[in-house]
Amino acid sequence: MTKSLAAILLLFAVTFSANAQGTGQGVKQQSTQQNTTKESPKSYKECPDANHPHLIDLGLPSGTKWSCCNVGASAPEEKGGYYSWGETQEKTTYNWTTYTLCDGSPSSCHKIGNEISGTQYDVAHTIWGGAWRMPSYIQVKELLDNCTYEWTTCNEVKGAKFTSKKNGSSIFLPAAGNFWGEYANYFGSTGYYWSSSQIPSHSHSAYFIEFNSERATWGNGNFGRSFGQSIRPVVKK
Repeated sequence: MTKSLAAILLLFAVTFSANAQGTGQGVKQQSTQQNTTKESPKSYKECPDANHPHLIDLGLPSGTKWSCCNVGASAPEEKGGYYSWGETQEKTTYNWTTYTLCDGSPSSCHKIGNEISGTQYDVAHTIWGGAWRMPSYIQVKELLDNCTYEWTTCNEVKGAKFTSKKNGSSIFLPAAGNFWGEYANYFGSTGYYWSSSQIPSHSHSAYFIEFNSERATWGNGNFGRSFGQSIRPVVKK
């Protein structure tokens, strides 16, 4: 074999090896991205480890499973992010002027549909991807109807514990309050969690979960769409 032919073969081998390593690296990055967006969550009766979020099976009639933590949180007791209804980014100021889905007032709210689950306006689906969604009004009502409610603490954070009447599984929602202007309100005393369902008779507001030390219920217009509130995702398989 001549020296020139040997050199060509050596160059080919090095190039092939580098391409193979690059392909393997690309597969790893794609897998990491799938984990980040939580494409195919498995459901559990309780969190199996500290690698949150997990999908909790509360035995609900519709088959809906609830996440163990909020969008923007890495543990059940963390408050996570605050989002105006239909927006997918957090802000420093929450009011009608900064709300991107209106023209400066409640009466000028843009029509984006009465149900935004799975759309570009669904922050849970946009950020977490896959089958994750904001819960609808029907799914919120199902949670309240099929679980017992307890005001409790998790790692010294006050909040709501919803325990299934069917299988005993539970989820904890921190009392993260909400945001208006540049300030957080009611942190530690009340929880407000957006649903994906707009109130048909009030285009400036949407349904949400509301709870405190006395009770848990659904809100129907106390706060407008521009308020910053928590998001607890669901998956319906």
